[in-house]
Amino acid sequence: MGEHREDPADDLTETIDGADEPGRRSLLHRLTFISPILFVCLAAGGWALWTNMNPPRTEVSLAVPTAPQLTPANTDQKVYRIDATRSTVSYDVDEILAGNTNIAHGVTAGVAGDVLVDERDPAKSQIGEIVVNVEQLRSDQEIRDNRIRHDFLESTHHPLAHLKITSIEGMPARIEDGKDYPLTLKGDLIVKDVAKPVTLTATTSRREDTLRVKATTSVKLTDYGIGPISLGPLVSTGDTARLTIDATAINAVNPLPYTVAAAAPGTSEPPAAGGPSFAKTVQPILEKNCASCHNTGQPGASVWKLDTAADAAKVAKGLGPVVTSGYMPPWPASDVGIPLQHARTMSDADVKAIADWASASGPLDVDPQTKVSPPKDDVEAQYQIRHDLELKADQPYQGSTARTNDYRCFVFDPKVTDTTFITGMQYQPQHLEIAHHALVFKVDASMRDQVQKLDDDGAGAGWSCLAGMAGPGGQQSPDGTTKGSQLSMVWVPGQRPYKLPAGAGIKMSTGDLLVVQIHYHFTHDAPPDQSTLAVETSHDQGLDEVRTQTYLGPAEIPCRADQQGPLCDRNAVLAQLDQEFGPSASYIANGLMLLCGKKLEDFKTDGDGIATSSCDQRIKQDGELIGVLGHEHQLGRTFRMTLNPGTPDEKVLLDIPHWDFQWQMLYAPRDKVELKKGDTLRIECSWDRDLQVAAEPSYVTWAEGTEDEMCYSAITQRFPKK
Repeated sequence: MGEHREDPADDLTETIDGADEPGRRSLLHRLTFISPILFVCLAAGGWALWTNMNPPRTEVSLAVPTAPQLTPANTDQKVYRIDATRSTVSYDVDEILAGNTNIAHGVTAGVAGDVLVDERDPAKSQIGEIVVNVEQLRSDQEIRDNRIRHDFLESTHHPLAHLKITSIEGMPARIEDGKDYPLTLKGDLIVKDVAKPVTLTATTSRREDTLRVKATTSVKLTDYGIGPISLGPLVSTGDTARLTIDATAINAVNPLPYTVAAAAPGTSEPPAAGGPSFAKTVQPILEKNCASCHNTGQPGASVWKLDTAADAAKVAKGLGPVVTSGYMPPWPASDVGIPLQHARTMSDADVKAIADWASASGPLDVDPQTKVSPPKDDVEAQYQIRHDLELKADQPYQGSTARTNDYRCFVFDPKVTDTTFITGMQYQPQHLEIAHHALVFKVDASMRDQVQKLDDDGAGAGWSCLAGMAGPGGQQSPDGTTKGSQLSMVWVPGQRPYKLPAGAGIKMSTGDLLVVQIHYHFTHDAPPDQSTLAVETSHDQGLDEVRTQTYLGPAEIPCRADQQGPLCDRNAVLAQLDQEFGPSASYIANGLMLLCGKKLEDFKTDGDGIATSSCDQRIKQDGELIGVLGHEHQLGRTFRMTLNPGTPDEKVLLDIPHWDFQWQMLYAPRDKVELKKGDTLRIECSWDRDLQVAAEPSYVTWAEGTEDEMCYSAITQRFPKK
């Protein structure tokens, strides 16, 4: 999400965009946008986006993978084929789970490959390609497995890892049965189509027709785009995975005695006696807090499908740390600030009940197939909007998998002929599997000619728009923003319709347009798309107007004193960002310091890697506060927004003590809060640069990519009709 302004001293309030250059992930890869009035299914946020790009398998096949087979060249050579019923590949990763230091251990028996032993000249022995099914990896917690499988290994599309050994060092002159031989194996490990060199320390021994090989190595998760993993207060991991191959291979002359891989050992526990009643205590808690987002077809089902009591018992062990850490149900805001609507925090009693049930290994006192469903109420009715207009682009857009991240803008003309208010919107993607997010901009009639030119000049339907709704040749202000447009709605997969509060709406005047920026993610297919925007309208001229304004602070995170490198130079980083995003990058970073009265020496990173920033700004208009949003990127640590700090009227509008990039919400105050023009609004952000994943240390400043940072806030106000 970027900010747009005409001048750095002009309060930076005009528009918001969520786009960046291809290959750099924007905020909206993991942004949950919540209606400022009504509760939206929270699990439709960050991880749900990846659900639609990389749909999970409902069942994981335990079939043994197929590996290339070696063929002996003479009678002195014997081929030994890995027996998956007696072989495993495992990982160990250091993790902090719900505040407790732990080692995550996962294992799969889905392994195949050949070893060729040359009896006459052991130095000519070979290890063929080892193929491992990483989709079969299992640990002691199925929730962990689903998350790793789906969001990090992306094993639906990359189920196999390949180890190609190119050299074996340490082979003896003669092989004796029953004797262990230490070896060094070198080759390439390929995960998610990324190949990196590895060196394994191995031991091998042969006994009659059986060959045993045990090999270990360590790899960096960052090398393969897998981690390190950081999920707010729930879990964080190191960047090193320790891999172990423990393979038993048998003489391939005889048929192998298996057809499927063995289940990973030690990954299931029978339910223990004791614990609270599922029927009386646990089921009502799960139905109230979890079922609406984890039932089949809902956004959270990709991580955990909760349809029956058996589904709950299956992941019982993982539910304990998930709820005790406060990671689920997702609600990052603390109770330090003003009371907020629709708080999803569980009571201490409910948290304890789930934790006690999890500690007892999830005993059931109901039929395992008992349905777990959200309570029947009228919540859904609150989200329904009339489809007074159903808008779409003039023709379908044909993208291409050659451009994985494709930002495309389309005119959705409501043909407004007199003052009209939009009171609700619902984006309806034609192909959910390629829809990453959509931004809906209200565009003033004065821009019709510019927009029409962009549309006419674009190849095919719409036009390429990497920054908000602007495109190549678009009329822009000096900092790269488009004049005359304002963001009106953000859609992410799983979101319910956007329903504005009763008696209020987004004002549209004669000739105004809607422009929809769609972020397509063409991973495996690119079907033609002509999605629809349903719009509910009102001609009631007595409606209040709703508008969103932004308030920003600098994001300046220097390298630590013990870090060195060319990119620790801020000027070098700004030059790189200007090249990638255009000249607005350095303009914004420097302009924010000017706006907030800051100097570079005001920003330091302490020995623990923590950097801080703050900015005081003035509220621009009188109006009722109906929504508040904070935004940082992946280095975010804390966020706070305070109204009139240090005065008797001080109110903390939003406090997030543990920033979680996956859950960024627009919160609604429970009680009426009036903002007065000239009130002070203080934005405070902090970051942990030790969360930076990069090949070399780098100064981090304000920019569009998630590798960069922001200290961003937005308030949505309702302006009564005068």
